[in-house]
Amino acid sequence: MLLIAMLTLLCQWSTAQSVSFDGEYRINPVYSRGFREPMYKGDEAGLFTMQRTRLILRYEKPDDLEAEIIVQDRRFWGDQDDRADVANLSVFRAWVEKYFTPKFSVRLGRQGFVYDEQHILGDPNWVGTRAHDAALLKYETEGFKAHLAVAYNANGQELKREVYDYNMYKNMQFFWVEKKINDHLLTFTVINRGMEKGDTTSAYTQTFGPYTKIKLSDKLTFKGLYYYQVGETIEGHDLNASFYSALLEYEPSETLEFILGVDAGTGTNTHRQGDPNNTKSYTFDRHYGLLHGHFGYLDYFYVTNPTNYGVHDYYLKTKVNVNKKFSIEDHIHNFTTSARVYNQVDDSPMSHALGIENDILLNYKFSSTFKASVGHSIMFGTATLDQVFDGRKSQENQVLYAVITATPNFFKTKSEQ
Repeated sequence: MLLIAMLTLLCQWSTAQSVSFDGEYRINPVYSRGFREPMYKGDEAGLFTMQRTRLILRYEKPDDLEAEIIVQDRRFWGDQDDRADVANLSVFRAWVEKYFTPKFSVRLGRQGFVYDEQHILGDPNWVGTRAHDAALLKYETEGFKAHLAVAYNANGQELKREVYDYNMYKNMQFFWVEKKINDHLLTFTVINRGMEKGDTTSAYTQTFGPYTKIKLSDKLTFKGLYYYQVGETIEGHDLNASFYSALLEYEPSETLEFILGVDAGTGTNTHRQGDPNNTKSYTFDRHYGLLHGHFGYLDYFYVTNPTNYGVHDYYLKTKVNVNKKFSIEDHIHNFTTSARVYNQVDDSPMSHALGIENDILLNYKFSSTFKASVGHSIMFGTATLDQVFDGRKSQENQVLYAVITATPNFFKTKSEQ
């Protein structure tokens, strides 16, 4: 009640501003028989429930100031003692954006970076823990946008230079520009990232390339991107890697959608990976792209598995909108390695084929504030897939899960001029 009273008072002294206070409850039970890593002989299935709870406070005064604070608690049911005194709340987002003109602004603080198809800069909603502490300069008009971000991280209040302790970049800058031409879109991204090597020196990589969205007709859209990556890895290897994505979206009717595409990142063969004299790396680093939004819902690639060999993902995604509340999705992925994988026992070259994954998702929207999904994913893996994980023959590769999301609005007010 005190918070609501404070928000009400806040809105009374402004001529034109809005404040909203929202919640988000995301409950995710999972029955795992091979989620993120295969099951082997003797393993038992896992069953757990992850819950993420958010309190979201937003403020806007048009052409002047915007702000957002998101506090969240992320836990697994039963992951602490019955009387444990454990602090779990964290600041997920805390930024303020000042508009110097209607077109030019600067956003400062903890924020998410979401660009293009989110292959290298994305905001993972599945787990929701990634944040960037940065300054973001924005210039935006109706048909043109340009963003420049600058970030520099430290352990804390460093009165003298210290070795950076966290698994995050020491510094990063990126420049992103977007141009709209009628119904078409063209963007270009340049990222410079410095990862500390364990001392006070950093290994820098540069990633750059275009993204395009072309509307071929009212029902058919093409999206494509190509990123080239050079520089130095933390291990001191010279980096020469690339990533591309191409897809066609076809919507023959309001009830049916198809996506046919390929996502592919280069990799380094396992001979080179195990060679202490190797000085080259061809493994594309996806930086801060979506972990769960690409490469299948089993999360076998670019999540827990290092995936230094690179992956090609050829996919067909189908969505049937049964009605305004109920939809069915089916995704078929054919995964292959980009670089050669060699057998650990006899050093023979293995097939590039990793396996075929099928993801089925049923979505039901009960109301504007409550929705639920039930999903099942299964991988029909190969000997190569077994090789890049444990080396043993897997028994099962599947998962059954649900996602329940409630998004209540606790308070909202708007004062007009």
